[in-house]
Amino acid sequence: MRHSTHARRLASASIVVVLMVLTGCATYHPRPLSAPANATQFSHRSLDNADLRAFMQAQLGHAMSPWPPKAWTLDQLTVAALHYHPKLALARAQWASARAKAITAGAYPNPTLNLNPVQYATNAAAGLSPWTVGLAVDMPILTAGKRSHRVAEALDQAEAARLNVVQTAWQIRANVRQPWIKLYAARRRVQLLDTQVQDAAALLAALEQRFKAGQTSQYQVVQARLQRSNAQLSRADARAAENQARASLAGALGVPLDALRGLHYDFNALRKLPAFQKIPRARFKTYALTRRPDIRAALMRYTASEQAVRLEIARQYPNLNIGPGYTWDQGAHKWSIGLSLDLPVFNQNQGPIAEARAQRQQRAARFRVLQARITTDFNRALAAYQASAHKLQLAQHLLKSSQSRLGSARASYRAGETNRLDLLRIQLETQTDRLALLKARVQAEKALGALADTVEYPLARGTPTARAIQNVAPPQNSSHARSSKASAS
Repeated sequence: MRHSTHARRLASASIVVVLMVLTGCATYHPRPLSAPANATQFSHRSLDNADLRAFMQAQLGHAMSPWPPKAWTLDQLTVAALHYHPKLALARAQWASARAKAITAGAYPNPTLNLNPVQYATNAAAGLSPWTVGLAVDMPILTAGKRSHRVAEALDQAEAARLNVVQTAWQIRANVRQPWIKLYAARRRVQLLDTQVQDAAALLAALEQRFKAGQTSQYQVVQARLQRSNAQLSRADARAAENQARASLAGALGVPLDALRGLHYDFNALRKLPAFQKIPRARFKTYALTRRPDIRAALMRYTASEQAVRLEIARQYPNLNIGPGYTWDQGAHKWSIGLSLDLPVFNQNQGPIAEARAQRQQRAARFRVLQARITTDFNRALAAYQASAHKLQLAQHLLKSSQSRLGSARASYRAGETNRLDLLRIQLETQTDRLALLKARVQAEKALGALADTVEYPLARGTPTARAIQNVAPPQNSSHARSSKASAS
């Protein structure tokens, strides 16, 4: 009776140990996803709520007053997009997944508790217990630094995922800037074409009167009518382009189109194009080839592939399994210890090692392809900006000459030295030059944006955009990463 009680206590103790381990497990919490609820939530997004204001104040580093802004700048719209755009949320989720994999990589393998079958001897000797109860623990021991290589690889992949968040933020900024420039161009074009339509209509009316008086030909009247019609059609196209740019801007911000209703914009930044000679081309090219987020992410992925090669080489060496055990055998206490390992007889992990080396070579090739593409894009964008800047200077010179002729024509008209038809024709020519200047300015802005996209850093100093983008995924404590690798080894 005493011996059976001892066996039951041993089994009960084993059950208690198992229950204590299980109580530390995580529990499941459902988070359902509903398409109608998500669509409703999106439709309620706005650019004047308190959450957006708090986010922008934290990112820009100053109070947002008044709120909402009377006129939105490109920097403010970019930060709003960082708050709302779903692509950034996806990149952050991928970063969180990579960090979780780093936790998994650093976990020690759990020991295994084996409860041997309880035996009862019917022919036990007199005075001995008929019961036999045994426990064994299988404790795996990783060898050759496998865990340290595994952790290092996971940390490098997590850093690459963090840099991908920053890369996504720069892409969001580029996607906001493009429709913002198009919106400026369309609005300014509508204003210029309004004046052109008025001047073309006035010229047509004057020619029609002269035609009735027999002082001009019908051909001139027809040409004036075509000129007015073309101006009206161009204005209609500009208004359509304005609506399309507004819709594109809403999509780039991650908000519904109604959120932009009645919004005012500050386009003053478009008047400050840097001179081509003042752009530090060598410094920007070096930055693009060495410090761009995707360049650094590619380097981290290559470093991770280096760790993968080390891990597969380390896996040539088998892990040890130590199995201490205890058996209560019919009243006798028996302690045991076992040692087991896989014998690398039929293969020495050659296949995984070859795959890891090929993966490393592939990532090195991808990095070189990325650098080559950045070099090509940078040179092309630089040449395009140089050409557009030269064209902008030419358009400014032509407009200045037109304005000078217009001033002389107005003075002559007031002095009675020229007629109204000549004055209207010169006014139309000046408006055409203004439209050409607008087109040249927009082309220069797009070329400057393309150049900034190849560098992925603001070309103008003092912009808060760079700090806001870096804050979307702050780097983790480097000392913490080093301590994690040290503890792994």
